[in-house]
Amino acid sequence: MEKYSDWDAEIYRSGLIELAEKLGIEVRREILGDEEAVVKSGLAYVDGKPILFLDKRISSRETVAVLIRELKGFPMEDVYIRPALRRLLLPEQED
Repeated sequence: MEKYSDWDAEIYRSGLIELAEKLGIEVRREILGDEEAVVKSGLAYVDGKPILFLDKRISSRETVAVLIRELKGFPMEDVYIRPALRRLLLPEQED
């Protein structure tokens, strides 16, 4: 797992949400689940449209991990990605 400060995690979270929206993914931050149902943050398709559900109760670091996991499956060749975010998403590629 990447090592970065809480401040960086918040910046990465914002940048990754912006990237998701550029990729045509609707991002919803909601309280997911309750004491009777366990629901985790992640990608779902509703009527064929990608929606990324992020639980408001998880930390910025956890949110970044969810965003990285879910965005890795999307084509990003035609979208500008800031170098710091590119390193998170595509660590095998150099800037």
